[in-house]
This record gives sequence, C-alpha cells and structure tokens, in this order.
Amino acid sequence: MSLQYRVADQVLTLDDDSEQTLNVVHKYDAFLNLLCSGKYAFQKNAVQAALTFMVSEKYPDIERLALENFNSKEGIRRRNQDREKYLSRFPLRERKSISIDLATGTGKSYVLYALAAVVLAEGLVDKVLVLCPSLTIEDGLREKFGGCIGSRERTGIMKELGAVVCTPGLKRGSETVEKGDICVENIHAVYERTGSSIYDSFHGQGARTLVLNDEAHHVFSEADKSVKKWMEFLCNPEYGFQYIINVTGTAYIGNEYFPDVVYRYGLKKAIEEGVVKKPNYKETETMTKKGFQETYAIHEKNREDYGRYLKPISIVVTENIAGCVEVWKELVDFLMKKQKIIREEAEKKCIWVASGIPSGRDGDRVKAVVDKPEKKRQQNLALLKQVDAPDNPVEWIVSVSMLTEGWDVKNVFQIVPHESRAFNSKLLIAQVLGRGLRVPPGLDKQPLVTINNHESWSDEIQNLLREVLEIENQLGWGYIPERNQYVFPLHNLRYEPQQITVQTSKKTAREPALTFKPQAKATLETSVFSETGTFTTQIENPDIMSIDAAVKQIKIFLNEKDAGLAAKWPNKRLRNFIVDTLKNAGNPIDFLSRENFSILQQAFSPMFRKTNEEHPRVSQRPDCIEPVDLTAIRHQTFSESVLKEHGTVYYTKDAEKGFDSDERNLWEQYQKFKKLAAELGEDGLNEDASIISRKLVEVDDPSKLKTPWNLLYASHDPERLFLQLLIEHADLFAAFVKIPDKGAYSFPYSYKSSHVAKTHVTNENFNPDYFLRLKASTMILVVEIKSDEDRDRNRNAAKYRDGTKHFKTLNAKLEEIGEPWRYHFYFLSPDDYTQFFQAIREKRYAGWKSSLMLSLKEESS
Repeated sequence: MSLQYRVADQVLTLDDDSEQTLNVVHKYDAFLNLLCSGKYAFQKNAVQAALTFMVSEKYPDIERLALENFNSKEGIRRRNQDREKYLSRFPLRERKSISIDLATGTGKSYVLYALAAVVLAEGLVDKVLVLCPSLTIEDGLREKFGGCIGSRERTGIMKELGAVVCTPGLKRGSETVEKGDICVENIHAVYERTGSSIYDSFHGQGARTLVLNDEAHHVFSEADKSVKKWMEFLCNPEYGFQYIINVTGTAYIGNEYFPDVVYRYGLKKAIEEGVVKKPNYKETETMTKKGFQETYAIHEKNREDYGRYLKPISIVVTENIAGCVEVWKELVDFLMKKQKIIREEAEKKCIWVASGIPSGRDGDRVKAVVDKPEKKRQQNLALLKQVDAPDNPVEWIVSVSMLTEGWDVKNVFQIVPHESRAFNSKLLIAQVLGRGLRVPPGLDKQPLVTINNHESWSDEIQNLLREVLEIENQLGWGYIPERNQYVFPLHNLRYEPQQITVQTSKKTAREPALTFKPQAKATLETSVFSETGTFTTQIENPDIMSIDAAVKQIKIFLNEKDAGLAAKWPNKRLRNFIVDTLKNAGNPIDFLSRENFSILQQAFSPMFRKTNEEHPRVSQRPDCIEPVDLTAIRHQTFSESVLKEHGTVYYTKDAEKGFDSDERNLWEQYQKFKKLAAELGEDGLNEDASIISRKLVEVDDPSKLKTPWNLLYASHDPERLFLQLLIEHADLFAAFVKIPDKGAYSFPYSYKSSHVAKTHVTNENFNPDYFLRLKASTMILVVEIKSDEDRDRNRNAAKYRDGTKHFKTLNAKLEEIGEPWRYHFYFLSPDDYTQFFQAIREKRYAGWKSSLMLSLKEESS
C-alpha cells in the first residue's frame, strides 16, 4: 500500500523568484559550492531554501507562508482540514521561523555553519546563536565550525563578494558575544545567569540575531521535560528573537511531521544516493524470541564482511535505563558462554550507555547489576567517544533509544530494537535508525545497516518503519530481450582535462586549497544478494604512505621550488594541514594515499606563480568515442505516489516481462483497476484506483511503441505530450529510447550564475532526454524536453551551447573512422512539437531550429 500522506506533500513551497530575493540567494553560490560539494551538494539547496525565506519580503512570518501553502496544496488541506487548527500547529507563527529536515548522517552541522556564515556575510543579522540539547553535540558543532572558519579559500570568496563579515568569530556562552560572532551553546547553559553571557549578549537584540536550533525536535516535544524551557527561551520577549531556523533529522512530534519544513532531504533519498547506509530491515511480521543467537550471528557476518577494514559495532536499543543495564548483563553473560571468555574480557567488549541513574525501584534494579553505577556510566560515556578506534575493544553497545544524539560513530552495522516500545513511534524509529546511518570513509559501495528485531513486532510498528523509510509501491522500466529489435548503436565521447586558455595572475595564492578523495588502507568489493544483503571481500591497498613520509616529501618539494615558501611551512604546520584536511574529508588521519599525496602536491603549485604572468587554464575536452550499450543500462524505477501525482505510463502487452515478482503483482493489480474502470466507469472505483487507471495508457498497436524498454514513463505533462506525438508518428522512426537521468549518457557543460558572483563557473553533467533513430537511416535525433515555463535560461543556454559542440565533435570523429551514424541535437518545448515532427516528415530535420533553440542561441551568444 502506498503512503496515505506523503511527507513530501507536507513540505512548504517557497514561491518568491523576485530579483531582489534571487540576487541575495545566488550571491553566495561560489561559497556554498565549495562547502557543499560532491554528493553533499543538496546541502546548498537546504541553505538556499532557508535563505530565500529569511530575505523574502513576501513572507514577513511563517504564518504567511503557511497560509499560501494551505490554499495551494491539496495534500496539506487533506491532512489538515481546518485552517485555524493547522495554523495552531505553528508555535512561532508570527516570526521568521522555519525548519529544515536533513536525515541523520547527511551533514547537518555544515548546513548550520553555512547558514550562520551567509546571514552574517549579508549583514542580515549581527550575531548567530546556535543551540543544541547536549554537551556532546555542542563539542561536535564547535569542532566542525572551527574547521570551516579556518578555510582561507572560503574567506577569500567572502571578501570578493564584499561580505559584511568574512570570517565569523566562534564563541561559547560563557564569553561575550559580539557582532560577527557565532555562539555555540547547549540549551541547558542558556538558562543560567551565573557564568553565562547569553542574557547580556542577546537581551533586547533578537531582531538582529539568528537562532539556529540543532536536533530541533526537542524544541517541540511535549514529553521532553529536560528541555521543556527551550521554546520558552525562544519566545521570551526580553530577547525578542525574530529569525529562527530549526534543523533536525527526525522532524516528528510523535508520529506527526513538522508543519513548518521548507526543505527536506529525507532518509529515502539519502539512502538512494548513497549518502548514508542502506537499512537492511526484517520484513517478516513476527519472530520467535531467540535470545542473542541471531543477533550474534549477524554481528559475526558483519565482522566477516567488514572486519579486516574496520571494527563492526552492534547496538541494542531498550526503552529505559533499568532495562538497558539488565539487557547489558544478559548480553555479557551470552558473550562469556558463546566465546568462552571471562567476565572481565566480555565487559570490555560490551558497554551500556544512559543519561543518568534513575532513583526508586528502577535505581535499585540498576544497583543490583552494577556496583557504583554512576562511576561506571561516566567511564562508558568516555569510551563511547572512541569506540570507532580499532584498538578500542568495544563491539557491543546497549543504549536507551533517546540518548545517543550527537554520537558520530560510523562503524555501526547492526541495530537491535530489543523492545517494541523502543521502536513504537516515527520519532523513535528515525532516531534509532540514525545511530547507524553514517558511512565509514573509503568504502567504494554503499554498506548496509541491519535492523534486527529482538522480539515480535506488531503490524503497527512494521507500518511505522515502512513510513519512516518511505517504502511504497514501485515499478521498473528498462531493457527486455523481447524488444531487442529496437536496440541501436549509441556513441558518446570520453572527456579528458586539457589546457584551453591562459590567465594572468594578479597575486599569488595565499594557501593551498584542496579536498582529499576518499582513502582507505583497504577497499571493500561488495556483491548484493536479495535475501542476505551483502557479501564483501576486502582488498588491501598497498599504495599508501605514512603522514611523516608525506610531510618529508612535500618539504623537499617546497625547498626545490621556493626556499622562502618552504620556510613558511615547517613540518608541524604541514602535518597539521594534512591531518585537518583528511578530517574535513572524513578520512582516516594516520596515512595518506598516493592519489591524495599527488592532490596535495598539486595544491601548492599556485603558490609558486609569479604575478603578471600567464598561466594555463584547464577544461574538459572530448577525446575518443565511447560506445553506449543500451542493453546494459540499469533499470529505473518510479513510485506509485509520483505516478499518481504527475506521471503517465505507455505500455503494450509485454510490459510485465520487465518486472520482478513484487512489481508483477502490483502490475496485475493495476490491470484490474483498468478492467474495472472499463466495466463500471471511474465512479465505481475508489480514488486511488481511479487515478491509477487514468495514468496507464495501453498502446493498441504494439508496433508503434518502438523502444527496447518494457514501457515508457513520462514524468510530467511536457514529456507526456511529446510521447503521445512520438507514438502517433511512429512510422517515422526505427526505434526510440528515453535515457535515464543519471549514469547512462552524459557529457560535461559549464555555466555562470545568471544573478551574481559571475566569475565563478559551475561544471555539471548534461543528460539528454531522448534518442530517436530515423526509419531506414543511420540518423539519430537527440531531444531535450523543456516546459514553456522553464525559467533557468542561463543554464539551458549553456546546455544547448555545449550540447551542440558535443554532437558536432562526435559526428566529425565518427566520419573520421568511417562510421555512418550521425547525430542531430534539439531543444524542444511543447510549442515546438508539431513543427518538429512535420520537419522530420518533410526531411528538413538537418537544419531545423525550434523557437526555443533560437532563443537559447541568443542567450548564449
């Protein structure tokens, strides 16, 4: 069953594309591109969404944005039938207050820093107060913020942009917080007047302060008594805070999703894009209690898969502290018996973690198991910070579900909800899953974290888990052998970096700027099996060097190039620079790969440049032809909810041959909907069935669906209209394919922001939508579909410009080697479709230009 209320439908949409707002939002593109790079580029989108709301005059408060979305979004109205009741869910409705939902393990700390740095740079506020629920999280934030503030390159960008604050100060709540400062403090400390400067630093200054709340679900949790004054502090008129941004990876109040989220990078997407581990959860509805036998077997399987690379950790989650300690004793007893070891050794391998020692009967239960429990608790908390280290003996952690936030351990490969009550709400499930989602650095493939229930689960808990993971019905599309007659050759170009121009340097670089690639002393080669998850073989990496050896070689390199520069980089500074850069990339810090050493050496090169001399610039240039095998392109999927919202499926009788067993069952259900709609009319179906029946379009004449895929899926109306016409004009074509958005056919293009910071070039990959082979011909037409309302003209113009060059070069290379295939490239919007197909029928396609192409050519000239 698909989700009744999709979380994505509850996210508020910001609709302000005014020049005034966009100029501010895009002003910091270069800064954000540097901070939020690679697979973490989504962090930039999160910052820009929050910044849009912060600077927009259209939204003076969250209530205005909420009302706009209530009126325009059916999903929100359906979930919140009464407008006033909906608005009552916004406790800060008269302020510029919003939330950002970023799944645990996706880098919330860097989003918090980016927000703080940008609003200070823009002069929107004078100070930033970052609040969090614990000392552990506070320490982690301060460490990460300190690393970000130390970047000379990011500071340089801010100076170039004329920022009000180029390098923020980093303060504690015990220090006086001045203009341009970021103060990081745990919420408990802000209530104290003694030893705290919070009151003096922020009293009466809320209108010029941004408050960032980390792990913000605590702010709204009625049951969280330990931080119940957090909301009171935010609302205190003595401070008058107006700008408030909440960031969390568990945006739930019990089972209800936050109402004020403006950007969401959910767990499902983070899993799909490999940013976090993939949960390997148990799908069975019930399980006979087996003690720790199955849990231990999974732990040993993880050791087999990962043990030579790192030390796998399993965590067992309980409902309360007394139960936590008792389960810990059970596990220690089990390990003693299973491994034939003494108690002292077993207790070194297994620790319990709690926020305190309870009183009363629960306290007596703890004392019955552990002598001097508070002393032991403190020792365990100290161990918790170092459990990832290979020389740390801890492999098992028993913890209370709510008490491990801010714990950045990456080696967790098994989570055991020991009691159903530790897993009985969306908030708890999201928090517990979050403890095991972070990915260890250096893995080539996305690892799994196994969720192994220790006792029977109810259907309700199983459904909650599926909702948190956003698991819903999906269908796949891709190549099937039955349609092999529609396979045709495709050609791409391999691109290599080459010098294209020179630039004149006006000043030398102040400090090397670099990002190390992932490195590991060993890599994991992983195969995924449908039932058991992963089977992993570890390959040792011989191509590494010690940090000391790297420092020595770089020092020799610097001395050879510039003795004066070498003197400014003593060994200690070089070592710290290397180690800090490794840390920032999430890499191990006790060695350096040869590849990263080469990156390090190259990073120093700009510092040798003399001013007023020309230096080469490098760009991607096409090199040789690369064939693209249509039969090898991975199958793609679309969800039921997306299909119902804006998708359309075109298919023939053989579509089911491209489905796995689950998809085939779903497809049979969909075909029943179609049959019932034909017999009873849509009024005889429920809403879901009626919508699905309209979204499935069977092509009566199978010869008109000339694709090697089992079906064709149109994601939006412009594409749906194009596919309709393509099928109608099928007599013009031998075959046609829709290309996946990623990983099938792409080539590089570059563009500059259309707003500000125009000196900074963005490089991305372009994936055209369709390849159409003309009938009885070696001509292939490449089509990119755009809506008439597509406003990103600057980027589209760059795609058209670089796409035209790509296919012109490809055709020339094909001619050189005597290949007959030729490519023609088109940008189309719905207004162009009729004339496009007419030009093909009249054989005028070679020189034909759409109105969109003519417009984009003017943009790029």
